[in-house]
This record gives sequence, structure tokens and C-alpha cells, in this order.
Amino acid sequence: MNDKEKLMQPNSHWENNINHWQFLMNSYLGSKDYKDGKYLTPYIMETVEDYEQRLETTPLDNHVKAVVAIYNSFLFRQPPKRIFGNLAADPGLNDFLKDADLDGRSFDAVMRDISTYASVYGNCWIVIDKPQSNAYTRAEELNQGIRPYISIYTPENVLDWNYSRSPNGSYVLTYIKVYEGKSNGRETFRIYTTETITVLSIDPDTDTVVVENEVPNALGVVPAVCVYGQRSPVKGLGVSDVGDVADMQRAIYDELNEGVQLLRLTNHPSLVKTASTQASAGAGSIIQMPEDLQEGLKPYLLQPSGASIDGLLKSVVQKVEAIDRMAHMGGIRSIETRRLSGVALATEFQLLNARLAEKADNLEHAEEQLWRLYARWQGTSWNGEIIYPDSFNIQDKYNDMNMLKLAKEAGPKSDVVHEEIERQMLRILVNDDDRYEELVVNVGESESAEVNSALDNLALYEKAKQVVALSSGNAQLDQALNNEILDEAIDDPMVKQQLGIVHSEEDMEEYPEDFEPHVMVNPETGEQRMVTTMEEHLALQAEGWIHLED
Repeated sequence: MNDKEKLMQPNSHWENNINHWQFLMNSYLGSKDYKDGKYLTPYIMETVEDYEQRLETTPLDNHVKAVVAIYNSFLFRQPPKRIFGNLAADPGLNDFLKDADLDGRSFDAVMRDISTYASVYGNCWIVIDKPQSNAYTRAEELNQGIRPYISIYTPENVLDWNYSRSPNGSYVLTYIKVYEGKSNGRETFRIYTTETITVLSIDPDTDTVVVENEVPNALGVVPAVCVYGQRSPVKGLGVSDVGDVADMQRAIYDELNEGVQLLRLTNHPSLVKTASTQASAGAGSIIQMPEDLQEGLKPYLLQPSGASIDGLLKSVVQKVEAIDRMAHMGGIRSIETRRLSGVALATEFQLLNARLAEKADNLEHAEEQLWRLYARWQGTSWNGEIIYPDSFNIQDKYNDMNMLKLAKEAGPKSDVVHEEIERQMLRILVNDDDRYEELVVNVGESESAEVNSALDNLALYEKAKQVVALSSGNAQLDQALNNEILDEAIDDPMVKQQLGIVHSEEDMEEYPEDFEPHVMVNPETGEQRMVTTMEEHLALQAEGWIHLED
């Protein structure tokens, strides 16, 4: 193997995954990139021209891009908290945060791109480098604009890498080879090791490898970080967040094409005729047949029934639902005709929250490694902290607000319960924590330990959510639920007593002035029951029931 072949030789992991990486990125980009990938299944004996025409006329419903965009919208809804420590006094820090890649993009924008690539490919690489300079002091570097900058490399461009185990047992990146692209006919490569940083190119005239530049690695470590979407057993390789979504998207793409072709054939049937029969296309066209044409050879239309279109559309809908399940997006991307029940919705949100928390942890870990490298380039150490959210406020505000409204309209007797419901409503409406704390004072606080204990046992908010899930879980909830439904759905007598739920106003009128609703207990089974009339009390007492406090 000569120097050129050795330079261009990737490792086995790259060779095994390159086609899949290109498919994933084309699935994310869509449009021309997806058409150029030619992911439509060709027909038997189909001509190249017919296949190209099908590619041009088939639309792509891009679920991969939608899923990645939703993930990022949650991850970066609030910027991560960054405590810079020693770097806070670094004079080049603000410039780096404003223009992290020397291309005008802020550090937050670069991290968002990194998150996108890691989600699509499963991982991407960040290299933080610093231009060479003849400056002798930091002041001279600042005057020359010399500072660290970030380069993002997708897996297609990282041809080879190696991790070695350090004496303390951890794995450390010791080698990475990056393809930087082709410019003026020259293909350029950059190789990072713990000792040197080397730039090489291939001379197009002599077809030989040329060392453009080689400098000692002043850091003593490879200034690169692998950012994972999801980790895999192989270091330097991740698992795509949208791999299965891309496969399902391709199946939908095929079925949409089938639907397009079926509609075209239904509306424009094929004419079967002999070679001697003259016919033209279009409405009102004339067909000229030879006078001696046999009866069985007369032209006829070949037209499908179109009945299979409904089957295709149902199949597409089922595949979209499958994508929502795989990406845990059922509660976010679902449409009104297939809204989830309350329990299913809460479970879906929990799964999505767990997925986002894992991605946030990976970004947090990668960013801390990045800042350690930045600090090394600046001649200091990193003692700061990066904090990404570990929980994401994912909820159906409409349903939650309806549920709280219904709980309030149920007429709880306790003022503290009213206050708790109002606080929960305020929490839904106000996202800013400081503003929420400022406003919640007006709702009112109770210092009673007894009341607070009752609220803890009551768990009004969670109990009401269960009522919503058991009763309806759809948009007609506010009409369907009322006092009687709540009364039937909540079977805990203590909860009923605290909520002050009764059957009706007529029942209230039947209570004697000296009678108060209370809980009675079956001493043999432990069963508890709320009695709301004297008749119920006397009937249970006759069966041996006793008061709860007895």
C-alpha cells in the first residue's frame, strides 16, 4: 500500500457504516438529496427514464427532520447554565461565545448543530483548534485575533480514530484522521495525535502525498470530542435517534409513490391496441382502426379499480403512528382523531422526558470536555460546571387546565385545596420560575401542619389526573365530567371528604342539621364508606359498621 492509499484508507467501522450514514443524512435533508439517493424501489423491467420520472413526482413526508426538530426544541428551549470558573476572566471568552467557529455562529448555535448531527448520525466529532501564531504574549494573540475555535466533523469525514486505555483505566482518544475536503483539485487531510498535528494533501499532478504542515501538539492530548446521540458498544460510534424512523419514512415514501401511480392509472388508463390502429391521447381523441380489424383485436382500456387506494392510505397512517411510538411523540404529534387517553399520554410524556434527559446528559458531558480543551489552549485549567436540564416540562396544558378547572368546580370545602388548585393553574400558565414565585404569594400560603399533611395525603392533582384518564381523556372532557362522575371515579372516602363531593344539591337538602357526612368502617373487612345521610348511617350501623375514629 503506497502513501496515498494508506492516507485514504478508513477503518472497518467507517466502511461498514458509510452507506447508512449517507442514508440517514439524506433522510434528514430530504428534497433533492433524498431524490439523488434513489430510495424508491425500482419496478421490474422499468426503464431509467420512467424511474427518474417517478423520483421527480413522488413527494417526501419528512418525519426524520420533524422528530429531530422537536427534540432540539425541548433541549434548547432554555439555554444550559454555564459556570465558567477560571475562564470567566479570559479576555477571549466573549468573542468565542459570539463566534465559536470563526464563521459568525454563536456557541449556542454551534451546540444546536452538534445536537442535530448527533441525533441523525448517532454521533459527530468536535475538534477545538487554535491557529499558529508568532505571538509571544496573550496580549499579542488578542491583537492578532488568535483564539481557539470549533470545527464540526460528521462521521463521513472522520476516516479513522483510536482510543487507548490510560494508566488510570479510562479510555483516551490518541489518534484521529479527518478528511477536510477538496479545494483547487487538492484533497486535504488532517491527522491529530498526542504528539503532532499534521496537515497533508494529495497533489493532483503527481498523485502523491504532500505534507503541508506539521507542528508539535502543545496540548499533549488530541483536541477532539465525540458527541453521542445514543451510545453504542463501540467507542467513536453512536446509535442514531432516527434510524428506525428513517426506515419507516422510506416505506411511506414507497407507498406514496404507489398511490401516485395508482391515481395516474385510474384517471389516465392505458389503451391497448394493435400497431396498425391509430390513436391520440387526450379528451375527445379519435381512434382509427383498419376496416379489416378482427373483432377480438379492437382497442380497449386497461384501468385499475382504484379500490386499493384506501388500503394504501390506511397503511401510511399506521406507519406514521408507528413513527410516533418509536420517537415517543404520540402525545405531541397526534391528531384529534387519535388522541391518547390520560394514562397513555402521561406514559408517553415520561418516555420522551427520559429520552431527552439522556440526550441532555450526553451534550453536557461533551461540552465539559470541550471547555477543558479550550482552557488548555488558553493556558489554564477548567474548574467550571455545565448544567443542562435533566427534566423537561412536557404536558398537555389544555387537558391539565381542564382537569384543574373541573376539580375547582367540584366545590372543595377546604380553602387550602382551592389555593392548591390555583397554584397548579398558575404553574401551567407561568413558565418563568422567578415570576411564578413572585405571583404565588398572592394565592396565599397556609402554615398549618395539619392542613399540609392533609394535602399530602389527598394528592389532589394526581388524583384528578386519574379521574381524567379513567373517565374520558378526550376533548369533550369538560362537558362529560361533573360532580356525579367525580363522585363515582374517586372511590377513596377520605379524598371525597376533603374534596367535599356530594351526589347533588337535593342530597344536601336531605341532611339533618345535626348530621355531618362521615366515614364508617366494616371491622371485619376494613372496607371504608362515606355516609351522606342518616338513613345510610343507620343501615350500616345495623350491619355492624363502626365510625372510623372508633
